[in-house]
Formats: sequence, structure tokens, C-alpha cells
Amino acid sequence: MKRNLLVLIGLMIITSYGFAQEFDRPGHCGHEVRHQPKHMMKLEMLDLSPEQQEEIENSRYEVEKKVIPLRAEIQLKHLDMQKEMKADNPNRSKLMTTIKQMSDLQLKIKQLMLDQKLKIHSTLTPEQREQLKKPMHKTIEKKMIKKIH
Repeated sequence: MKRNLLVLIGLMIITSYGFAQEFDRPGHCGHEVRHQPKHMMKLEMLDLSPEQQEEIENSRYEVEKKVIPLRAEIQLKHLDMQKEMKADNPNRSKLMTTIKQMSDLQLKIKQLMLDQKLKIHSTLTPEQREQLKKPMHKTIEKKMIKKIH
């Protein structure tokens, strides 16, 4: 019983640490402006047409609308876990169910993000896809040379 409780407490600590990192990043929970990930910065270097820009922006918007409630639900499940862990006799079954639910929600978020990347990929021309594969510093250099000429 003690071993199971220690394992469960360890899982709680690991899960809590992951959430702390997730929501400590800029752009979460009202913090400063979010830093752009590398793939977003690369997209800006591709000379996207206005139609492509609009389609990508709409895709991002729709995914974010779906992700926000999932993240909120994960936070609520996390609070439920913390409350259960404070009980005199934490219910292992209830905790395991909650962890599974949290994992399922995280999986949904990852699937939405993958779908978004695939959709963005499909809006790009073959040349833009090739450019996206190149290291970013080469993309920037090429764009700078193009502006000079």
C-alpha cells in the first residue's frame, strides 16, 4: 500500500511539474506576449500569398478555439487530483481515472496540433515546402539577398 501511494505521489509531482512549466511560459494565463515557435517564424519567411496567410490564420484560430477548453479541462482535472491527494485515504482508482482522462485530453490537443500542421503543409506550394525543410538561417539569408537585388 505504501509503495502504491509513493508511486502515485511521484506521478502527481511529475504531472504538477509539467503543468507548472506549461503555464509558466509566456502567452499562457495572461502573461506577456507568446514567443513564436520556429515553424511559425519559418512560415513568415516563405512569401505566402494573401490567400495562404488567411487560410493559415483561420486554421490557427479554429485550432486554438478547440484547444482552450481542453486545456481548461486539464487544469480542472489537475485540481481534482490535488484535492483527492489531500484526503486522508486518497482513492487510487479515482486518481488513476483522472490521470487517464488528463492523458486523453493531452492526446486530443496533440492530434489537433498535428492536423493543423498537416493542413498548413497542404496550403504550401512545393517550393515553399522545400524552403521549409531548409535550415532557418539559410532561408533568412536567401530572403535578404532577394531584397537587396
